[in-house]
Amino acid sequence: MNEYLVPLTSACTLVTLNYMAMKVRSKMLIESYEHFLAPLLTGLACIIMMLEPLPEPLGLIDLRSLPIFMAGLRYGLPVALLSTVLPSGFSLLFQESNAWFITAQDLIAPALISSLFHNKEYRSGFLDIPIRHGLLICSFLFLLRLLIHGLLESHLSWPYAGDQLFMLAIMSATFIILIIMVNDENKSWRLQRQLELQANQDGLTKLPNLRSFLPIADNALLKGRVSIFMIDLDNFKQYNDRFGHLEGDQLLREISSVLRHLIHEQDYIARYGGEEFILLSTEIDPLRLRIYAERLCSLVADTFLHKNHGDTAPITISIGISTAEEPQVELTRIISEADHALYESKHRGKNRSTFYKDVPFINQKMNA
Repeated sequence: MNEYLVPLTSACTLVTLNYMAMKVRSKMLIESYEHFLAPLLTGLACIIMMLEPLPEPLGLIDLRSLPIFMAGLRYGLPVALLSTVLPSGFSLLFQESNAWFITAQDLIAPALISSLFHNKEYRSGFLDIPIRHGLLICSFLFLLRLLIHGLLESHLSWPYAGDQLFMLAIMSATFIILIIMVNDENKSWRLQRQLELQANQDGLTKLPNLRSFLPIADNALLKGRVSIFMIDLDNFKQYNDRFGHLEGDQLLREISSVLRHLIHEQDYIARYGGEEFILLSTEIDPLRLRIYAERLCSLVADTFLHKNHGDTAPITISIGISTAEEPQVELTRIISEADHALYESKHRGKNRSTFYKDVPFINQKMNA
C-alpha cells in the first residue's frame, strides 16, 4: 500500500508549490510574471515532480504534467511550451530512459492539450477557470497515454488498468484543487479591483473622479507641459428644472459617454463635480488646442440637437483652457486658470472655448 502514498505526497507538494507561485505572482506585474517567472516556476515544479518517481505499477501517469496543464490552461500555448524547456533539459541531462518519448508524452502533449481550453480571460483573472476543463484535460491525456501504451504492449491487465484509474483520480483531484486555488485568488483580485474602481470612479457617469484625476495630472506635469480643459454643461439647471433630476442624471451619463469617445486617445477626462468635467491633454499647441476644443463643442451640440425644445436652451458645453508654461507648474494653478477661462466662455455666450491668456486682465483679477 505504500506505493499509493507516493502520488498523494506528490499532490500535496504540488499544491504547496502552486500556493507559493500565486504569492509570487501577486507581488509582480502580470506581464513580467508571464514572460519570465511563470515558465521558470512551472518548469521547476515539473522537475520536483520528476524527483519523486512513482512506483512502477503507477508510472503511466506522472504528476509532472500538472504544472504544464495549469500553464497551458491559464496562460496559453507559448507559456506552456516555454515551461517544458527546463524539465525536458533535466530529463535529457540525467538520461531518463526514453527521454525523448517521455518529453513528448508528459510535457509537450499536456502543453498542447491544455492550451486548447485556454481563454485569454483566464490569464487576466476576469473569468474563473471551469472545473470541467480540468477534468477534460486529465481525461484526454489519460486516454492518449492509455492508447499509446496499448499500442506498445500486447495486453492490458485489469489490475494495471485499476492502478491507472487510481492515478487518474489523483491527478484530476489535484488539478481541481489547483484550479480552485487560482479561482479564489482571482475572486480576491477582482474584489480588490472593484473596491479600487469604486473609490476612483464617479458612480453616476462611470468616468474617473477628481480623486483619481489629480495624481495622474500631477505626474504628467512632472514629465512635461500639459493643458487642462475645464468643461461645463451649459443650461443644465434649466434642463433639470424642466425635465427633473432623473432626466438630468441621464443627460450627464450621455454627455460623459460622448466626451469619452470624442477626446484624444492619450488624453484623460474625469468628472470634476456637478455638471463640470476636467480634461488632461498632452497637446500644447494653441492652434491645435483651439481646433480640438471647438470640435468638442460642435460635436456635442450636434449630438444633442434632438433634445432641444422650444422652451429650453440648447444642450451645449463651454470650455476653459490653460496650458502649463513650463513643466512642474502647480496643478492647482493650471486648474484655477482653466476655471477662470471657463467662466469667460460662459460670460461670452456659452458653447465656445476660451484660453486663459485671452481672458481680460480685469476678469482674471475678479475671478482670482
